[in-house]
Amino acid sequence: MSSNARTVITLGISVAAIAIALIAITMSITTTSQANNQNTIQTSNIQHYTGEKREFWLFDSEIPGFNETQMGMPHDVYSMPVMAVFKDDTVIIHFFNIEQPGGDDHSFTIFDKPYNINVVLHPGENKTMTLDANATGIFTYYCTFHYPTMRGQLIVQPPPY
Repeated sequence: MSSNARTVITLGISVAAIAIALIAITMSITTTSQANNQNTIQTSNIQHYTGEKREFWLFDSEIPGFNETQMGMPHDVYSMPVMAVFKDDTVIIHFFNIEQPGGDDHSFTIFDKPYNINVVLHPGENKTMTLDANATGIFTYYCTFHYPTMRGQLIVQPPPY
């Protein structure tokens, strides 16, 4: 075999190797680009929780058969001891004092930051309170007139998505 023929074969093999390498690099770049585009598409489809309106109806109630004198504490309780919501929800609480005239006052009180609520109702009154659930945690609400039995918890959970 002549040296010319060897040079042509060597050059042909080199060109083929370079072509294969370029094809492999191009396929790798295309695959990476498609993966990045797919990640971008998936990221842009993520939903963010914007909050919902959550309404609660809260009444004063009492523990049946509870002897206040013997127990040394009031028999009054809230009708709903737990209210659970998500962060960013708007919480609407309709609070009713169902005591008859001459009965007890009741309050809905939260002094856990960031909430600062103290609503007092006389017998037969009702009020609606609205608050933005802007901090997660467990916040105790209570009646300033009938603690420790008349209390509950507002649970603000992290957003569901």
